[in-house]
Amino acid sequence: MLSVNQLIQDAYESIGMAGLGESVGESGDDNLNVVGVKELNRLITQLNNEGYIAMSQQLVDGPQARVIYIRKLQDGETAPNTIDMEPPQKIESVARAVGDRFIVLRNSNLIDQSYKNPGTTALSWTYNTEVETQTMSDHGQRRLVGILTLDGDPRNKVRIWYNSKLPSYTLEDTIYLSDLYNEVLMAGLCNRLANYFELSEEKKASTASDFLAAKSMIKRNNITQRMVQTSKLGSDWRDSYNIGLNGSWI
Repeated sequence: MLSVNQLIQDAYESIGMAGLGESVGESGDDNLNVVGVKELNRLITQLNNEGYIAMSQQLVDGPQARVIYIRKLQDGETAPNTIDMEPPQKIESVARAVGDRFIVLRNSNLIDQSYKNPGTTALSWTYNTEVETQTMSDHGQRRLVGILTLDGDPRNKVRIWYNSKLPSYTLEDTIYLSDLYNEVLMAGLCNRLANYFELSEEKKASTASDFLAAKSMIKRNNITQRMVQTSKLGSDWRDSYNIGLNGSWI
């Protein structure tokens, strides 16, 4: 686990803005720590949205519906075809249940979906967000709503994989991520600080190269944990029995 304070200290030392063993606060510029924390949080959000932080991936099962809403409901509030949670920033994948397994749908957009008959079986999905006024609010409060749209009938429940939002860190916090991410956080923060303070082109290029190499290492590690990214539709001789047993069909 990494201390935010120590990570920022090491990053400033690495790019030459703090002497070895010299605390960043001793430089006379208290804004250095403020900038470091801000850039670190932006870096972690970027890595999470790009799918590099594997441990943040979550799943939730949704209703059998062509349009599924994701919103945080108030106490006593109900809404049809709604998953009660904060809308994720990004959805990684969507699948529909068939028997005792799931068929992964492809990512699409609303324009492409308009070409397909919505009464047929769902093959693709798209995800958007919008802001709505809360129905039970007396003061016109507004909230973010995620809208997952399928291009057809899912025939059964829908499973959604998404990246959960990571916390916003302060200088006194500890980053509870695997040690595998230490190098990519260090390299990424150095690169962001080098660009923020407009250091030399050589320093920017060097930190960018280190950051790219660290991300490549994380990507290779993630691939070994998720070996099958795309494949033919999995099936075997038991499918007809399982589909009939679970009361669903393709």
